[in-house]
Amino acid sequence: MFNDIAIIAGSGKLPFKIATYLKNLNSRFIVLSIKGFSQISLYEKFKSYSLNMGEGRQAMKILKENKIKKVIFLGALERPSLLDLKPDLWTLFKVFKFIFFKKTDDVILRNVASIFEKEGFEVIGLSHITQSFFLKKGIYGLKKVSKKDLKIINNLVKTTINWTKKDLGQSVIASKEKILLTEDRKGTNNLIYRSKKKKYRKNSYIFIKIKKIHQDTRIDLPTFGINTLKKLVKTNIKYIVLNANSTII
Repeated sequence: MFNDIAIIAGSGKLPFKIATYLKNLNSRFIVLSIKGFSQISLYEKFKSYSLNMGEGRQAMKILKENKIKKVIFLGALERPSLLDLKPDLWTLFKVFKFIFFKKTDDVILRNVASIFEKEGFEVIGLSHITQSFFLKKGIYGLKKVSKKDLKIINNLVKTTINWTKKDLGQSVIASKEKILLTEDRKGTNNLIYRSKKKKYRKNSYIFIKIKKIHQDTRIDLPTFGINTLKKLVKTNIKYIVLNANSTII
């Protein structure tokens, strides 16, 4: 039984799906939905609270009042500007030095997890609750992959893994020979949009999305949804390569 859990809900439907999953297990949990990211109306049937990202003191108060022991972060959150964050003094003291001094996403996320841990909470990942949302190993689709293409894919995956050390993103689009485009802070959909430009369209062959080296897998894993798939179908890309057991579908 999973009890005394708080879901910190960002954008997308995944936080709602996990809340529904926990409710069906009769688990004790709450949802903290983040204004501006989370679709707050989704969580009306759960015990839920809606907060701005900068209301750290209030968040901690809610968690402790509900005797929460474990926290899980689900759904996307973008790095805020100081103006957008509007932090209370508690939040400003805790996050200012690592959010506003050009720290990488991995550094920021590890520090956010550390803040919750220092307050006495265990930060858990989706895999602690269920494996049913993760992509399993295998080839999906009717077409066989040639040995030649497997060699191309393996070489490009190795190159992509090395690129993730820069902590700039998780996705790339490559030709048969090299990486053409890399993901930036604008995300995967923007990467696909850029690939449709004439100079890339003809050579785009493989889409790769993998977890980054040194990534904190409790709070940041690659995700792949139907909308991304629909966008890729409209490109010249032949293969989609994803991390088995580490990609949320």
